[in-house]
Order: sequence, then structure tokens, then C-alpha cells
Amino acid sequence: MKTFIAAPFGNYIKTRQSISVTGSWTVDRRTGRLIQIARTLRYTKRGWVNKIGLRNPGVENGIKKYKQSDVFSIAGIEKDDWKTFNKIIPDDFNLEINMSCPNIDKHYTNGIEDFTPDSRTWFIGKISPTTTFKELEHYIKFFGFKQIHACNTLPVSDGGLSGKELIPYTTKFIKHINDNYPEVETIAGGGVYSKKDIEYYRDIGANHISLGTVCFNPLKLRKLL
Repeated sequence: MKTFIAAPFGNYIKTRQSISVTGSWTVDRRTGRLIQIARTLRYTKRGWVNKIGLRNPGVENGIKKYKQSDVFSIAGIEKDDWKTFNKIIPDDFNLEINMSCPNIDKHYTNGIEDFTPDSRTWFIGKISPTTTFKELEHYIKFFGFKQIHACNTLPVSDGGLSGKELIPYTTKFIKHINDNYPEVETIAGGGVYSKKDIEYYRDIGANHISLGTVCFNPLKLRKLL
């Protein structure tokens, strides 16, 4: 079982015990990260909520910083983004395709099928809690994902919600993928704050674990790693 540090935390946290996911990178630069963090990042009774919206310095900046031990997370938010990604991202980059940020008006997926999964150790599809099983089938069969990361933050009125409320959604996807697509590995993310949480996901059949908002607490993160 591998442990992933989810984006955007993977931009800053690098350990020998984990795989860092960097990004999520968009084709064009999206400014205002610090302002959006200050304006929207809040801890509530339900968990962490944010409306940051994939703020990043652009994919070409990310490519310069990429290391083979990382996973490169990208998101297509304009119609022709996947054509651009396909031209400039090398065939041996490990990729996570983020199709599910709730703080983006629209995710485009046409063109993901042109990527070559066979040359990549990790070719991950990151899905939303609201993804349907029909959509999931399309992602797996048409795009050829080797791994599915379940799941991204839950859309709420103030942005995207992280934490324990994701566990039922992640559980549903892990069990469904194991039952219907045994050739696809699963990465369980959502509400992982203790070793008991990791054991729970392992016991229901998750192949790997993704750590996200627990990264706000370095002591807890260190214990998990």
C-alpha cells in the first residue's frame, strides 16, 4: 500500500515514505492563491471548506519542477486544454487527471483518451463524490485509467468540503470498483486522520491511501507516515 500526499499539499511536502502529487496544474496561470486561501479556507463543524479553485502558476512552471518520483496532477478547464497538455507533457510523466474540483465552473474531458497510459506507472483519475457509476465506467473504459482516486472534495455552498463526510462516498466507490473493475487499483482519500482510518480503507479493499487535510497538522501527518 502506497501513501500519497494529495495536491496541493504535495507541492510542499516531500518524504521518503510517500508519493507527492503536485498541482493541480492548468494550462494557463491562475493567480490569487493566497487571497483565495485567506478569503475562503475555513474549518467548520463538518470539516475544512475552501474555494481556492486550482490557483497555480501554470503547467509549464510545473513541468520544470517535476521529479519522476512525483505524480503530476492536471485539470482541463478550457476546451482545448488537453491538446496542449498532450503536446508538452512527456510520455513518462506519472499523471493524475483531476476531473472534479468543485470550485471550477466546468471540467473538460475530451482529449484525455489521447494520453498513453502504458508508459506511466501512475495514470490516475480523480473523481468527485457526485460522480455516477455510469460516468465512472466511461472514465475507466474510455480513458484507460490504471488507478482511481476516490474522491475529491464535496461540493457545498461555500466551496469544497473535506473530512469525515467523504468516507461514505469513498467507501461506495472502493467497493464498486473492486466488484466491477478488479484490474483497476483504488486510492482512498477523504477523512484520513488516524491509523484506524487507514485500516478501515485497507479492510474494505483500498490499494492505496491519499492524505489531504491532515497535512495541516504536521504531528498527525508524521504519525501516519
